[in-house]
Amino acid sequence: MPEVPVCVVDAQNILGECPVWDVRQQVLYWVDITGKILHRFSPRTGEVKKWELPFEFGSFALRENERGVVAGTRDGFCLFDPETGAHDLFDQSESIHPGNRMNDGKCDPRGRFWCGSIHEVSDPSQRQPIASVYRVDPDRSVAKMCTGIKTSNGFAWSPDGNTMYFTDTPTLKILAFDYDLESGSNSNPRVFATVPAGHGRPDGAAVDVEGCLWSAHFAGYKVTRYSPKGEILSVVDLPVANVTSCAFGGADMTTLYITTATEDLTEEELEQQPFAGGVFAFEAGVQGVPVERFAG
Repeated sequence: MPEVPVCVVDAQNILGECPVWDVRQQVLYWVDITGKILHRFSPRTGEVKKWELPFEFGSFALRENERGVVAGTRDGFCLFDPETGAHDLFDQSESIHPGNRMNDGKCDPRGRFWCGSIHEVSDPSQRQPIASVYRVDPDRSVAKMCTGIKTSNGFAWSPDGNTMYFTDTPTLKILAFDYDLESGSNSNPRVFATVPAGHGRPDGAAVDVEGCLWSAHFAGYKVTRYSPKGEILSVVDLPVANVTSCAFGGADMTTLYITTATEDLTEEELEQQPFAGGVFAFEAGVQGVPVERFAG
């Protein structure tokens, strides 16, 4: 794998998000939220498969003992089997806010699916703090864990599971929490890192085995690697502005897969960024922490 990011799937996604590496199948999944498409890429064969989705999926997680995924959708939470198209919208927590939809999400080390919503308006500066963060347990019960959010992003856990990361993107701050693996609760929020103005906005994230956080910058052309103390260790520059999320994968878990978006780009910017909306791969030089499947 080259030492600079390479576009491995020229997907041209409007809003490519939530890359998920399937260790069992050795394939990468991700969604185009706006396009309502689930993608699967096999690095071994180069094959890309697509499934149309019944709703906008902001994020999803593979299931441990069942086929398909659990997903955060526009209205709430859904089980979806891409092979049959069967879906079960088992929770509609966000339907009380018509302008909201579920956004980023990821499973904790015990297989609970954490997912937060976004107040979705055309002008991001007009977003209001009416979104929330939820935890979906293996029995499909849903608990509201946090309110007063504008844009939920950046869920990740340290290798030992004792620290949880999260960002409300418009604040430009990445937060760290103490995390109780037994109860699935977070506490003691503090600022882990702040993205300086003009460097984009913190979006999706991943963690490596050294405990470092890799954070994508929407409208920022890059992914930043932070030490466990929040210090900038390195920056991965990309040839596209809207870098949305990242996930470790590959046979040895050292490839960082990076999703991007064409959303908000002008025609001139699209001409200057021909691979916008594509999926990139970068040899990180360190192994990533595998993300657990949903235990339900």
